[in-house]
Amino acid sequence: MTTHEETPDPQKSPSRWQRWLVPWHRDDGQASFEFVLVLPMFVLFILLMVDLGVMTYEYVSVSNAAREGARYAAVNCDSNCTVDEVRVRTADRSGGLIDPSDAAALAAEIDVAWPLGTDRGDPVSVTIVHPYPFLFFPVTIDVVSCSDMRLEQQDQTAPSGGSGC
Repeated sequence: MTTHEETPDPQKSPSRWQRWLVPWHRDDGQASFEFVLVLPMFVLFILLMVDLGVMTYEYVSVSNAAREGARYAAVNCDSNCTVDEVRVRTADRSGGLIDPSDAAALAAEIDVAWPLGTDRGDPVSVTIVHPYPFLFFPVTIDVVSCSDMRLEQQDQTAPSGGSGC
């Protein structure tokens, strides 16, 4: 019985110096290293996308609340409507972003104005400036929305003056 032993090929077997230099010339960890370099930027990008999505939700909610407040003031403000009533109605329609029981926050974030007066056909303007603190970044920006509508009834109790959108 003969055993077949492979004889080493002198051209394929590395010398002692070549074996010592091999670890510095291999590309085994290149993909892992590149992944580690790109991972922080990828995570920041994902966090920014989440923040922008939440900010877009807040913008849509604030825009809807301003439109609802202007519509309420245009239709229901005939003889018993006040600025505070329109502010509370606007905050109620904000999707929980603005607390309707906090009068100071309502006055700071919601502005209601009748720029040309309170006659039928004159505009009523509701402007909301809501601060949005980013979730993952130390930045706060204002989400602003304004809505104008024409008064459908004569309003004798609303203060005239102010500015529109």
